[in-house]
Amino acid sequence: MSVFQEFLENSLNQKINVLIPLTGGASADINRIVLANDEELIVRRSILEDKAVMAIPKSLEAKIQKIVKAQGAPVPKILLEFSEGNEIGEGYVMEAVSGETIPRKILKDKNYESVRNKLPFEIGKSLAQIHQTKLDQLQDLEQITFAESLNKLYTIYQSFEQPQPVFDLAFKWLENQDVIDYDKVLVHGDYRFGNFIISEKKLESVIDWELAHIGNPMEDLGWLCVRSWRFGNVRKRAAGLGDIEDLISGYESNSKINIDISQLDLWQLYGSLKWGIICMVQTFAHLSGAVNSLEKAAIGRRVSETEFDLMNMIKHKNYL
Repeated sequence: MSVFQEFLENSLNQKINVLIPLTGGASADINRIVLANDEELIVRRSILEDKAVMAIPKSLEAKIQKIVKAQGAPVPKILLEFSEGNEIGEGYVMEAVSGETIPRKILKDKNYESVRNKLPFEIGKSLAQIHQTKLDQLQDLEQITFAESLNKLYTIYQSFEQPQPVFDLAFKWLENQDVIDYDKVLVHGDYRFGNFIISEKKLESVIDWELAHIGNPMEDLGWLCVRSWRFGNVRKRAAGLGDIEDLISGYESNSKINIDISQLDLWQLYGSLKWGIICMVQTFAHLSGAVNSLEKAAIGRRVSETEFDLMNMIKHKNYL
């Protein structure tokens, strides 16, 4: 038995029948726990040797989820938090929510045919609920403006000393845009397919809060619309599911914010640039020798995908 499993069993007062590794995020080791009574839970903990540049501590992730859930947003319930030093890392245990996270299954399988049309509205409405989170309990989260976000992203990009002309163009283009300064909200930071748990009836839960911060509400909406998150359904701008109008209607049905479509366009372009830089971060984690990961090495090919999208968005308005 591993030290980690022994710790969990002692903390949960239950024997663990099996610990099943799941696909992790940028900074998380994720496992499904099956207890002796057949109850299933999820445990997320930090990867000690691979601390992501943009990720918040796991303790802060857990705090956000508890606050957001208390205000009615669909997130898993936190059951246990731990911070046991270098031996097992920092993390938390949460309830396992039934449903599917794999985008291609949700977009293609007949089982989800009846729910797909409803999802853009539901996803927009749930995001508006998250954006209503009171910020007085989240003062330890970073607050960042668009200009600060862009500068931070540029600093990360420059650190690789690998010039990408399309990225340079996108940075210059974004620097010259007029950004509406909406009231600051809790930004999920990675609000997209893959971080939604969806059943055959509805959106069940929003997961993976490692990039959360305080910022502009359009950031989450623009990120959701990035072409890379449409998983082949490129003509359906709202996460590959449907029309942007349904997403906006869902959001505005639960928010006092009126969405300016030009601002969503701008933030979508920023999202594509950000994803391109994240691909570089992941790739260089492998190339530098910090992490030996075929997955991180392979993600480098997606840099060119974002370059193609950025060129077309800048030149052709109807490409969005």
